[in-house]
Amino acid sequence: MSMNLELRFETGEGKNRVIAVDQPRTGLTKEEVQAAMEQIIAQDMFTVKGDPLYTKIKGARYVTRTVDDILEAE
Repeated sequence: MSMNLELRFETGEGKNRVIAVDQPRTGLTKEEVQAAMEQIIAQDMFTVKGDPLYTKIKGARYVTRTVDDILEAE
């Protein structure tokens, strides 16, 4: 089983974008995640053609995935 933390943002064009963090620390609080996401927006960490990519917080969530192999090639 693998886990990701998805940080969901809205762009200046109204599109949805996600930053996925592999193997995040579990038990993060809403306040911790919101503060981190606000820093990403405030510092313009990611830009497209000089404009900030992320402009609004849409949400955050843990996503877990389980893979059950049926057959593996040798």
